[in-house]
Amino acid sequence: MIEQLELFKVLNQEQLNEVDRFVERQNQHVIDRVASIKKMIDLLTDAGFEEGVNFDRNVKTGVETTERSFGWGDNRFTHEVTFNTVVGGVYLIHKRFYNGQLVTTKSSVSREGDKLECSSITPQYRAYKPSTLLVKLSEYNEDQQWRFDNYTKKNQILNYTLDKYSKLYPNATVETGTGYMSRNSFPTVLVSFESGSWVEFRLGYRQDEEYMFKKFDATVDALKGMDLLNHFNEQK
Repeated sequence: MIEQLELFKVLNQEQLNEVDRFVERQNQHVIDRVASIKKMIDLLTDAGFEEGVNFDRNVKTGVETTERSFGWGDNRFTHEVTFNTVVGGVYLIHKRFYNGQLVTTKSSVSREGDKLECSSITPQYRAYKPSTLLVKLSEYNEDQQWRFDNYTKKNQILNYTLDKYSKLYPNATVETGTGYMSRNSFPTVLVSFESGSWVEFRLGYRQDEEYMFKKFDATVDALKGMDLLNHFNEQK
């Protein structure tokens, strides 16, 4: 019964003031946000950005009515309020190389005065002049395109080399391996024979430029001590 009465409790003046201040803050936030977005768009277009080409906007304003909590401790109370809302913002359109794919995606832009920040495409977490950000965007797109082209080229060489040795040695097992040098890894082509011997190739920058990275001779490498010495002694 007490809880039911609380639902219809009339707010006192202090509580009404708190609700009014909340609504005023929310409404002012919408005004400020919309103005900031307009400023960002002006900065971008003045610097040479083109909407729909290398930047986009997705901003929605509305009105929300919801039950919210106010106050603290014993002074805590709930009340239904109606206030303005805004969601979305401004986004740069850019390339991204990820998981073997080159995709077009969007990253949000923020503003600090007359400078803009989009840390997804810049080497530093800071704001830049809009004209500089346009250069950074171009550099980032070129880098992502290069990464994709390089990845594609390496895969073409890898597949060509796998096919090459599969045809040269049809009874061998030809598969992709992984080589390591210092802390770096790289793809290899591993050719394994029925005898247990194998040769591992590291790929070159072009087709047919692979070279031997490692090898294992099942006959020689299994020899130990005197057997190995005798084998060498019998070599002509």
